[in-house]
Amino acid sequence: MSDDEYRPAWAEEIRAKREGLCWTQKELARQLKLAADSKTRARLPSPASIIREIRFHESGTHHPGPMYAELYRRVWAKHAALNETEAELGKDPLLLSWTVGRLSQRVDRRTLLQLAAATTANAVLDPAERLIRALVGDHRPDEVTVTHLEDRTKGFHRLEEHLPAKTLHPALMTHLGEVSALLESGPPEHLRRRLAVIAGEGAILAAWYAWELGDGPQMAISSRLVNLAARHSGDNALAACMTGYRTYMTGGDNAHGSRLAATALERLGNADLATRAWLLARHAEEAALLGDHQSALKSIHRAEEAYDGADINARPWTCFLDPGRFASMTLSVYSRLRREEDAIRAADEIIMHLGPNTEIKKLCVVKADLALARLRLGDMSQAVKYARTSLSATSAMAFPLGWDRLDHVVAELAPSRTQVAREFRTEYAAMRPKQVQSSLQ
Repeated sequence: MSDDEYRPAWAEEIRAKREGLCWTQKELARQLKLAADSKTRARLPSPASIIREIRFHESGTHHPGPMYAELYRRVWAKHAALNETEAELGKDPLLLSWTVGRLSQRVDRRTLLQLAAATTANAVLDPAERLIRALVGDHRPDEVTVTHLEDRTKGFHRLEEHLPAKTLHPALMTHLGEVSALLESGPPEHLRRRLAVIAGEGAILAAWYAWELGDGPQMAISSRLVNLAARHSGDNALAACMTGYRTYMTGGDNAHGSRLAATALERLGNADLATRAWLLARHAEEAALLGDHQSALKSIHRAEEAYDGADINARPWTCFLDPGRFASMTLSVYSRLRREEDAIRAADEIIMHLGPNTEIKKLCVVKADLALARLRLGDMSQAVKYARTSLSATSAMAFPLGWDRLDHVVAELAPSRTQVAREFRTEYAAMRPKQVQSSLQ
């Protein structure tokens, strides 16, 4: 008879819940300590002893006493609430995206939850019936219907940082299907162009989601749709944006990523400054990884100049590029170039913009960039602290870009023999998915 057959149900439940959260026993020990009040925390043993207790609990050797039972209860309750929140946000992505898209700016986590509650309570806000009539009747799309779709597309881009791809991708494909049906209905030319732009802006995000989900064929189809929409609408920024997204999809080929960023900048021409700032920063990141310090420095300086005059809400895809996220791009370049003063300035800018309502996907990347910078500045303990936050967010969102950033962190931690570095490498190896994302060359 196996050990599993001897394990009590309560022991199996503890292990199953921990593994369901993609946590190591060390991470669960940390969460138990965080859940304790000051009086209980003083009674807790060392981290190694808490891990040993967890091991005993999961094997069924020791039943958790009242103190550990209460800590487990708090940890499970906290994360059950987070799961319920996620479910609430994912109830009606089409309606929520339209609501978010009508705003004039990006939204933080708290605002998003408030909007989700409001849209659930007042679903009549969504002019879906008008869209349905346009799709199934003899009515051609009008200004109001097209504006609704434009707002919804903006909203999908804003929701991208808050929700996993698996939650939003099906609703986004429904949205694109509705846009396609209206394009086939023979709308007037001025509305047809706007619908083509909407299709391109949505397809950019569809390609990104397909990449996150490891669906190479869908990623390639969506990418082609973006380029087709760019030609039909005359909107070169669409093609530039898609090429910019492809810089993340090269499978670590930094030379190819650098060439793609340069191509995207050529396609963009003199259009939108926010897109230009992002593409220049991407070129700088790839050049820095290649060791081309002169090109990296030139591009990041040009990116900062462009960002000073940019409106991040000018196009849906640049809504992510708030000052904190842009600073993380400059940080990744300056720390790689060993420009300590510039790196510290960028890190301070990032920290100033982080808070409890920061978008989860932003934490995946920004905290990893902070970890890399701290490693290069010789602050091992702070680096690992930032890396753990990134790891938690990246695991929750199943975000490939977060794993990519953390791979760099672990690579730079490899030579270290310190306990904190060894422990993080072990945690990371236990949580890192083995599959590799598809590459869109």
